[in-house]
Amino acid sequence: MAHREPGTSNEFSAFSDGETPEKHGDPDSRFSPRAVFVALLGLMATIFLVLVLLQLFVTRRIPEFAVGQLEVAERLWKQNGPAHYRMDIQLSGARPGTVHVQVRDGEVVAMTRDGHTPAKHTWNAWSVPGQFETLERELELAEDPVHEMQAGAETRLHLRCEFDSHYGFPRVYHRTVFGGGPEVYWRVTKFEAM
Repeated sequence: MAHREPGTSNEFSAFSDGETPEKHGDPDSRFSPRAVFVALLGLMATIFLVLVLLQLFVTRRIPEFAVGQLEVAERLWKQNGPAHYRMDIQLSGARPGTVHVQVRDGEVVAMTRDGHTPAKHTWNAWSVPGQFETLERELELAEDPVHEMQAGAETRLHLRCEFDSHYGFPRVYHRTVFGGGPEVYWRVTKFEAM
């Protein structure tokens, strides 16, 4: 093996005189402990986000919503819907919160949103007939979002709704907007005929 003088070109030439790779750590180690920690943290956050999205969109598949379904649901409600009921609704999307509605003889007698009583003229919107009216309007918006919502030409609405099989009220509703606009989601968490 040939002897090389200090300062001549060799495999350790990147180091100053007398230094070797051992003094700087493993030459094959390109990642600091901090970089590894940040990468692992990012990976865990990504896994968590994927699990949340799977829970929201895969484990609970909400059926596509179409005009014919609304007519069937309204018929069921007219046949089987109770005149007295209480209902709790969880909202998310553009205006998240909770709604509680009490109906007697088909009239809303009490309503709260996030624990506060809003103006009485707003109460009917969360009764079952009020929800049906909202869904009719949603179908109109989805048919022509450009004119109905003053949305851009590329805007599309994707509507999903699940109706109660006995009473016909909308159990879950989800409007997703592609191309700009507010998302709407509600879920009936409690329905009690009185």
